Amino acid sequence: MRLEDFGSTIPFPPRVNPHLEAIRAGHERWLRRYRLIADDADAESFKEWRMVELAARAYPEATARGLRIAADALGWFFRFDDLFDGGPLACDITQASELVAAVTGIAGDPCFMSEVDEVPVIGAFRDIRRRSVEGMSPEWVERSADRWRGYFQGNLKETMIRADGAPISLKELITLRRYTIAAAPSADLNECACAFEISDEVALNPYFQGMEADTADAIIFVNDLWSASKEESAGEPFNAISVIQSEAHCDRRTAQIKVAGLLDDRVRRFTHRRSIFEDWLGGQQLSERERSAAFHQAAHLQDWIRANYDWSLESSRYRECS
Repeated sequence: MRLEDFGSTIPFPPRVNPHLEAIRAGHERWLRRYRLIADDADAESFKEWRMVELAARAYPEATARGLRIAADALGWFFRFDDLFDGGPLACDITQASELVAAVTGIAGDPCFMSEVDEVPVIGAFRDIRRRSVEGMSPEWVERSADRWRGYFQGNLKETMIRADGAPISLKELITLRRYTIAAAPSADLNECACAFEISDEVALNPYFQGMEADTADAIIFVNDLWSASKEESAGEPFNAISVIQSEAHCDRRTAQIKVAGLLDDRVRRFTHRRSIFEDWLGGQQLSERERSAAFHQAAHLQDWIRANYDWSLESSRYRECS
């Protein structure tokens, strides 16, 4: 399956970080150290998810150190995500609340300790957070912590919705998934991975914020196209294809084409907003460093859209259940 099957494409050129191979072994050692992979067989299966390749595509300008942080964060993200999507915390509000409280505390302070510190994802996230805040300003630390909190609270809300069994509309799904897809904290990681920070003026610009939303939506729609079978078999309600099928009383193919159309809309909108945003940058009284950071962060958002699609074609995470 390719987007072309639905009359859709990603028009952005792919880019790959040159440090990809240099960080591969260290990434696997890190996964083992924090017990995110259990044994050699698990390690081989996890390699087929191609987390290092995804990081290299999404963070093509990162330093070697920065790319390692990004790869480790992505590896952690999928292990954390699987605790909720079809995992032991899918409908367990009590345990999900305890875990979310722990990681939320760590996002604000990497030294935060909790009663669930023995859970592998807790220690791994603490390490990611410690490394990512190093050398960053207090303003960046607080901004990124707030966006991590949005991601964690989104996961808890999904657990509550599953436990309640109530249906969710497409509009509600997109609003919630913009948090749980983790696009915002992933974008923040690009700043520490590349050793720059965007200014508050840029972060609050409505066109830039719109680009961030478009990026999140594009990732959502590509992932939902590829993971629909897996999520349907697990009874997972948070997939745009199944929601559209339910709302429109249509077959899967029709829903897939609708999702591909939504993806095209977001890509077009992103391109339009980026053009306006860069025109706006040209008229602002920013330092050369601030201007460069803004251009590079906009490029990163575009890279994420392309990276997610290319990774979806390569990764066994979706192939196994397609």
